[in-house]
Amino acid sequence: MATIPDVIKKDLSILDVHTHVGVDPKLYLSHSLPYCRSIDVAYREAVEVGIGATVCFPFITSLYYDLKTLADTGDVEITGNGIGRAPYHFENEHMLRQLYELFPEYADHFIPFVIVDTLRETEEQVRVLDDLLSTFPFYGIKIHPRDAQAHVATLSKEGQPILDFAQAYDFPILIHACSTHIDPLSSIRDVFCLARRYPSLRWCAAHFCGFHQGLFDEADRIDNLWVDSAAMSIGCDSVLEGYDVYENGPEKIAGDYNKPEEIFFSMAERYPDTFMFGTDNPAHSWIAVTKFSSGKVERFEMKSTMEREISLLSLVKGEHLEKIACRNALRFIEG
Repeated sequence: MATIPDVIKKDLSILDVHTHVGVDPKLYLSHSLPYCRSIDVAYREAVEVGIGATVCFPFITSLYYDLKTLADTGDVEITGNGIGRAPYHFENEHMLRQLYELFPEYADHFIPFVIVDTLRETEEQVRVLDDLLSTFPFYGIKIHPRDAQAHVATLSKEGQPILDFAQAYDFPILIHACSTHIDPLSSIRDVFCLARRYPSLRWCAAHFCGFHQGLFDEADRIDNLWVDSAAMSIGCDSVLEGYDVYENGPEKIAGDYNKPEEIFFSMAERYPDTFMFGTDNPAHSWIAVTKFSSGKVERFEMKSTMEREISLLSLVKGEHLEKIACRNALRFIEG
């Protein structure tokens, strides 16, 4: 069950619900940054800014996929020469072994989630996850449709074994979600559909609904759905730079995007029971050529810091701060 150890929750005031550890081969092969983060570095970066607990999951592309294809085209292909028994086997095992065997002194800080591919070899993935869970505790599931090149909707089709696994263990599901046409694979509307179709599960649509007011209003009406703030600082930067990633038209949440803390505050005030704090560490910075599922290719060069991410909380006070910084995430994870 998704019950966080009491030692992690004791005196907890700030819970970062969205971070990555491990290595991303596609980012590394494309000369992009960031492409890695180890548990010990992630721990130091969190505690230095006052974060008391951190949800972590592997960084983002699997070594089970063909490396030459990833290097040449960025596409996902399985050739039978990959590392592990199934997609993300190696990444999930490495993260859990790193946490519980190499750095057990940090196990009272991290809340690990496993990452999955919802399209390919899903039954074998579940067998691997069952094996891992018999040895190492984890508390939820992460899905990144764009990087796995697997549409959100495949979770209820080819990915049904993963859904069954999540239901059996009462695991929450956090999904990379996009509000615009640029990444149809990660459509936030499809995340909403899944949340409504499976009300016994708890869902998080990552990345602040792309600053889309109407979508955030819709998310707020779904009782078993939360929204996180992962990489919101550079999200504001991308709006100012005119990148075609987040909402930048009449549906955009109103505010001064030169001041991300004010945009964050407006979300916290309007959606105090739905919004959750997350940094996306280390992907709060993004220097990469990104190919989206729409076919569009964008080069990004945006940088942030953990100090900038924690400052997003600076204007939120009282009960709203308690909810956004911690309590909502605990409800998302544990129910």
